[in-house]
Amino acid sequence: MGADNVEELAAAAAGEEPLTAFLSAQLPDLAQVQGDQIAAAMGDLVSEVDRKALTDDVAEHTAEVFRAAVSTGIADWRDDDLAFVRDWGFDLGAVRTPVSVWQGAQDRMVPYAHGQWLAGRLAGAVVHLEADEGHLSLMLDAFDAIVAELAAHLA
Repeated sequence: MGADNVEELAAAAAGEEPLTAFLSAQLPDLAQVQGDQIAAAMGDLVSEVDRKALTDDVAEHTAEVFRAAVSTGIADWRDDDLAFVRDWGFDLGAVRTPVSVWQGAQDRMVPYAHGQWLAGRLAGAVVHLEADEGHLSLMLDAFDAIVAELAAHLA
């Protein structure tokens, strides 16, 4: 996992106040980020395969999503981070709903080991641990397969 996420999740583990301070410091840059700045803004969270995935259109869309995500502040972002470091309130082994786990080994936002851990605790999950994919590249390269698998779960 990239150092930026290590720092962010350490703030989350320390509690709401330290996390609020950390995220608030990130807000001004993300609120104004443009497509040609997004890879740099994401720092070491972008692996080489993800950097290659940030083509002009994808980079602009990603920057647009970041700007929209922080347009009302950091409250939702903070809630997500706090959920990452707290008990989820249910036993993963008890999940019976069809689940797919997609994880890239080149993902610097979510550690590959977490995908492996999650897959090992969800009985019956369809697991895709992709050695050559990152966080962004996986979504772009496997989008049709991900959607098809989700649709198959509904059938």
